[in-house]
Amino acid sequence: MYIIGVFATARSLRNILRIDSELRSQCNVTYLPYTSLEHLCYLFEQNADRFDGYLFGGLYPYRTVQHKFGPLHKPHAYFTVSDRDYYQIIARMLVQNPTLDFRRVYFDRPEIPVDFRSVFGREDTPLLGSASIDWQQVDDWYPPLKEYYLNLWNSGKVDLLVTRFGSLEDYFTQNHIRHEFLFASPESMIETFNGLVTQINTSAVHDSAACLALIASPQPLSEVQWAALGARLEACNKQFGMPFLIYERSQHYELTTNISVLKELSRQYTTCPVTAFLEDGVDFPVCTGWGCANNVIDAHRNAQRAEKEALLTKGSAAFIVTEDNGIIGPLSSVRRIQYTDAPDPQLTRLSEQMGVSALYLSKIFSVLNQKGSDTLSAEELAFYLSITSRSASRILSKLVERGGATVQYNRQLNLRGRPAKIYKITLRRQAAEAALPTPPPEVLP
Repeated sequence: MYIIGVFATARSLRNILRIDSELRSQCNVTYLPYTSLEHLCYLFEQNADRFDGYLFGGLYPYRTVQHKFGPLHKPHAYFTVSDRDYYQIIARMLVQNPTLDFRRVYFDRPEIPVDFRSVFGREDTPLLGSASIDWQQVDDWYPPLKEYYLNLWNSGKVDLLVTRFGSLEDYFTQNHIRHEFLFASPESMIETFNGLVTQINTSAVHDSAACLALIASPQPLSEVQWAALGARLEACNKQFGMPFLIYERSQHYELTTNISVLKELSRQYTTCPVTAFLEDGVDFPVCTGWGCANNVIDAHRNAQRAEKEALLTKGSAAFIVTEDNGIIGPLSSVRRIQYTDAPDPQLTRLSEQMGVSALYLSKIFSVLNQKGSDTLSAEELAFYLSITSRSASRILSKLVERGGATVQYNRQLNLRGRPAKIYKITLRRQAAEAALPTPPPEVLP
């Protein structure tokens, strides 16, 4: 079994131990709790050679180790919070204090985009911010970080601080700063852990393989907007440590890097900070298509396929086409699924039987896996596939006609109008039957 070292504060470690059984079912795990940044660096230096891979309690300890020791040459990952983790803590805070005024609640700015507006209905709620610290240059970020939080609390504009820095618990208590800590959920941590195991399983040759990104907008851009996109790309490259080569083409910008860089940036193909960074600095949607392969030509072809998927969303989006023809996207979205458009004889036979394209069937299988259920409504299918509810209803109705689904029950969405149909998808059974060899014709005596 692989040996993985976990570097985290004692407070973060208590949260990580919630998935201890999951970690130990796949790897041998050594926990290394640290009490200061100096202690963290000491633990890493003394123990790094023992492990096949490293897990960090968050982005900041990872940055600290990277700043001290340079690029890490073994597989590694860090736990971070997803948008669902923000929604969960908001719901919990509302249950505990229904009168809480979120206009006076401060959140550390999320690394992954969070749609706060859909929750609160306004742009300025909650308060978002981050300490203006050059994490790559500062050896000890505790003093400026403490000063930042203390000044924020003393400003009188904040009633509650929500932060990822569990190591500051004693400091907050000593200064009577009301606070909540935001930790990654078990689901998010298991996702990160599984990504690390995948990294370890992947050979170094594979990680150095080609990776390309094509970046464009779904709408026509003026010369000023095109130039603004190029300037924002340069700033993005600088922000992430210059991991890309940037080329300007006639219809899009092109980035070149390698798969290991994309894995780290995308948190194992789950998010796209490049698209988020670009979108934050321009006034138009941005689409990114990542392509991976063992050579530049195939990587470019896969990037074109990914870009096509992203442009179909009509808004900002990012997709990845992996070297084994898996399509993942939209990244940084609860609609993210993984499917394939590669020819598959079994899926082709099933497509002919159902009268639904093989690509849609591949997407439907992925949606069912994502949900962990074999039921779908037209609204759910439309949401995941970015199609209209009418189109989704036509697909589901065709499956019912051809024996690929049944109407399981109706759900009354409101007191007026027709109830919505819920479909039980039986495609897996049909797929298994489609894989069976055709029996020989019966021979009469």
